[in-house]
Amino acid sequence: MILMVLILFFFMNKYNSIHTINKSKEMLKYLYTLNEGEYIFKDGFILSSNGSVISEKYYFNGNGNINIDKYKNVRFKIDYNKKCISKTYVGNIEILNDKCGDFENINVETIKNNKTVSFTSNKSNLEYKISSNDDFTGEWTQQNYKDNIIINSYSSGDNYIWFKDEKGNISDVIKFNIECLEADNANYDKDVFYCSGSTLNIDGINWVVIEDTNNEITLMSTTDIPEKLPQCLQTESTFCYYIKDKNLSYKWSNSYINYYLNNVFIDSLSSNTKNLLVTKSICDEYENYNCNNESCGGLTKEYINKNNYSCNTYTNSKIKIISYDEYNNVYKKIADKSLISGNYYAINSYEKDKGTSIQYNDEFYILENLTNKLNVRPVISLSKINK
Repeated sequence: MILMVLILFFFMNKYNSIHTINKSKEMLKYLYTLNEGEYIFKDGFILSSNGSVISEKYYFNGNGNINIDKYKNVRFKIDYNKKCISKTYVGNIEILNDKCGDFENINVETIKNNKTVSFTSNKSNLEYKISSNDDFTGEWTQQNYKDNIIINSYSSGDNYIWFKDEKGNISDVIKFNIECLEADNANYDKDVFYCSGSTLNIDGINWVVIEDTNNEITLMSTTDIPEKLPQCLQTESTFCYYIKDKNLSYKWSNSYINYYLNNVFIDSLSSNTKNLLVTKSICDEYENYNCNNESCGGLTKEYINKNNYSCNTYTNSKIKIISYDEYNNVYKKIADKSLISGNYYAINSYEKDKGTSIQYNDEFYILENLTNKLNVRPVISLSKINK
């Protein structure tokens, strides 16, 4: 008899819990339709913070607080039948045999220096997610840390970050800004985040920063190599050439400049710099107009993939020359434009058997005769990952 009573009591408790969870889910579904703000749950009804009735629907006879943030996340703590029904912003509904306490808050302090941002908190084992907009989007990241979370970012501009504890409580949004260093002929340090347009010294050569990212930095020499070079020769060879009745069309793979940079100029760099050079896959299809209705020739595989373009044939180079987009990016950001002025070859080609170049007036000239001897400015990418 006693056993039957215990079994009945167990199932009654189980039923009450399931019933309460279902009612809570039903209430939560309604809460997601409300605007952000503080709400009161009193005697089974939902009220605004000033006490006016929001919903007259009876869920269960409890009292507590509800909070809806601007991202439509909902949390609540409601005392009901000597139990606490609670939900964190990004957690599940829980029923505890206890009276509800206050909402738990995550307090975070921020210290930033160049690319490095350090976060300390009153809680441990936090996850975080970052967005470039205040929209609560992104994936939660779990990082092993001891005292503080350290994030290195190479994306200039505003960033928004949220932290989450193991129960699903989330912090208020934190806005932080990454500020690159505008260097002027500084010695290169791989642990510094440089602004595009900064000038650095590597191997006694002055370079302008095209782009600095988490894994590599891309730079162009601010001075020409000693010898002016053509892309193609006027004599028959293994390189591209243009002679009467017998031509070999230009591609970056058979460009004389490509050969010179990767077989002759490369030896003027130190062994340390040569070891850090990143090999770039460069589109070798100059009759492929799949890149915004223009030729894909000369564009890197990274750029093509990033823009959802297509190229089937690539050639690998450790040293190249500047592209149209790279030049425009630097031109907008460099303070002393005389450092990138001159008459030198660019890698893009927008028409078969014609090239492109930078002119003395800083314009990007299209349809350059590929046998013309122009100045050449090497472009390199150096790895920041320890090898």
